[in-house]
Amino acid sequence: MNMTLKKKLESLPSNPGCYLYKDNIGEIIYVGKAKNLKNRVKSYFTGSHNKKTQILVSKIEDLEYIIVNSEKEALILENNLIKKYRPYYNIRLKDDKSYPYLMITKEEHPRLVLTRKYKKNNKNIYFGPYVDSKSASRVKQILDKIYPLRRCNPVEKRPCMYYQIGECIGPCAKEISQEEYKKQIAKIRSFLNGDTKEILNDLSEKMKNHINNLEFESAAQIHDFIKSIEVSIENQVVSDSGKIDRDYIGFCYNSEYICIQIFISRLGNIIERKVEYFSLYDKPEQIVYSYLMQYYTVNKLPKEIYINIENIDLLSEVIGVKTIIPKRGTHRKILDTVEENAKYFLNNNLETEELKERKLQVTLNNIAEKLGVNSINSIDAFDNSNIMGVDAVSVKVNFTNGKKNPYKYRKFKVKETQGINDVGTMKEVLYRNYKNGKTNTELLIIDGGKSHLNAAIEIVHDKLKLYDVKIIGLVKNDKHITEYIITDDYEIIEFSKKSAEYLFFKQIQDEVHRFAITYHRATKTKNMFTSSLDNISGIGKARKQVLLKSFSSIEEIKNAREEKLIELGIPKNIVKKLKTEL
Repeated sequence: MNMTLKKKLESLPSNPGCYLYKDNIGEIIYVGKAKNLKNRVKSYFTGSHNKKTQILVSKIEDLEYIIVNSEKEALILENNLIKKYRPYYNIRLKDDKSYPYLMITKEEHPRLVLTRKYKKNNKNIYFGPYVDSKSASRVKQILDKIYPLRRCNPVEKRPCMYYQIGECIGPCAKEISQEEYKKQIAKIRSFLNGDTKEILNDLSEKMKNHINNLEFESAAQIHDFIKSIEVSIENQVVSDSGKIDRDYIGFCYNSEYICIQIFISRLGNIIERKVEYFSLYDKPEQIVYSYLMQYYTVNKLPKEIYINIENIDLLSEVIGVKTIIPKRGTHRKILDTVEENAKYFLNNNLETEELKERKLQVTLNNIAEKLGVNSINSIDAFDNSNIMGVDAVSVKVNFTNGKKNPYKYRKFKVKETQGINDVGTMKEVLYRNYKNGKTNTELLIIDGGKSHLNAAIEIVHDKLKLYDVKIIGLVKNDKHITEYIITDDYEIIEFSKKSAEYLFFKQIQDEVHRFAITYHRATKTKNMFTSSLDNISGIGKARKQVLLKSFSSIEEIKNAREEKLIELGIPKNIVKKLKTEL
């Protein structure tokens, strides 16, 4: 165990929260939740474990943690983090589905639907998400019985089965006016918005009636319904009870440094955390103002910002977003959590972060000196991927100040180069990327030997005259491991395979390879998908685009309900073909 990790383990808090394990290149490999972070995380490094856990622990080089207020919050946050980072050791353990929502559809006779897909721009009304999917299903079951709506889709021309058993209000039977239907919807919305008094009273009365009539099984079912409602409406800080975009900003400072943290809430869920720290060169509030103005210049503005800071009206006016100091309630609880995380980072993590930054800078300086350039603050790396020349793609990744910068990642479908021609592909893609003749790239890395290097020199230096870009090739041995570097001066440079410089290049090489393989797989799958749809008569360009946007595979279409496909505008006879011919 390295000293950095050991020190973090010694300073873990006892709060509930989520922990993120990282490997030797900073990749998040596992996300977990804990009621007590200190006890849970330390348990990985003490005692005996099964083989899988031993393998996981052997990969851990660093960790990060996020504090929350309860284990239930940690569960929701864990799910959001896993969806965001997709850690290797979580993929087979976690359900890929989102938490469920109850949705009232925007139709002439709306339906109440349980869904895991939240679509921001449609006109349906969503309630949730629900932590317990079984509880959400039970709530819907209760509402279907107490306040029944239309169940059939589309509306049947004659009374449906649900109407016959009393679980449909009967628009199919023409026995309810639009006004009465709206009142039923209003009751459901009121309940799902948190006004549970009326429905709980109704259920209590029904339970008493069942008991008086000695219908104990029915009474027990109603009792379970009541418990399900109580669980489903339990207040959760991690879900901020609103469906608008919000940012929660907390900060903490000492005599030398300030830490600023932003918890980003989208669709009512905390989905991401941003952490920054700076030397305290000015008043803390001024540093926060300066940081936020810069941050929101390049990042999406939320609808609301929650922060505890002086001159909040000025901040709101300058940024152009409603800015609030919460005094109590859910938003205050979330902001308390953000501020507590900032405090822990300042007290426990800052020294480690500073050390990492210094080591990284030394590594970058050593590489720049070895290559004979002043700096390598912006690095581009390219890689190609194809199978026997089919579905050929190429990608670019960028490292800015030694760190991955996904905003500058690029994907290229090979357009002009035919067949198996890796060098030709490299020429095409390099020209397309740099053809405007302007770049702040200081180092260009090619995954290949002299032929690939010459291709890059021909395009970037000779054709586009970008002489300030240093070009190098990473040359592999017969075991596909990088053996040495060849520069655009044809100088051979070797680093020890245990050196920080070698591991830095390996990190870039692994990242560009990962990005290329991922994009190639996606392209291949999409092309197979498109080809299969082309064979179905009645599926033209427009319908194909609808299906491609709504489904990610042929299997998804085959498993989709016919009603879902009809809702997308696919005629019933074409739906039958999709089901039988795919």
